[in-house]
Amino acid sequence: MRIKTLALIGASFLILATSSAEAQIAYTNGGIDGTISGWTINSGYALTNSFTLSSTTTITGFTFGGWTFAGDTITSVDWGISSSVDYAISGTASLTKGSGGTNGFGYDVYEYGSSIAPLTLAAGTYYFGLQNAGTSQGNLAFWDVNNGPSVAFENQIGNVNGYLVAGTNSAAFTLLSGSVPEPASWALMLGGFGLVGGAMRRRRASVSFA
Repeated sequence: MRIKTLALIGASFLILATSSAEAQIAYTNGGIDGTISGWTINSGYALTNSFTLSSTTTITGFTFGGWTFAGDTITSVDWGISSSVDYAISGTASLTKGSGGTNGFGYDVYEYGSSIAPLTLAAGTYYFGLQNAGTSQGNLAFWDVNNGPSVAFENQIGNVNGYLVAGTNSAAFTLLSGSVPEPASWALMLGGFGLVGGAMRRRRASVSFA
């Protein structure tokens, strides 16, 4: 009975430490609308949306609302985070398709997401951009317009003077931040493992053979 109790305590410490590392919302521009329109994010077009952080934050992933022709899927996208309204690429993300469905215009609208290498940003205003999206069928890809609080800018890649101020016609996206366990949580978790390990050693020592 004591061994089971110690094992339960150790598992509880593990759950505590694991839960503290779950992703949290660092910034959200609102959920998918799916009924307004979508900004093109491939075929030579890019889109950036502003966002503001109130404190130093480490970004570890993102989600966005994507439109495709029926039956198609966005599989990858070049993304960027910059302190100015430009279209610099920070990396290429392989995307996971989440919830969604077909809207009234006949487009498939789904949430897409990806984790990224941790990127620490100081408090301030930045711009999150997407471009060069790839789809499973090679068609156009669009970023859902939801009229969130961000300011959006679209440009045809290569046209330096082609910024189009979209005003409040911004797109649906969320930036995620994964927190690491606090030192106290690590101590509790390691202590739990120690209790479980000690109990297992005592249990093995008490085994006898006839």
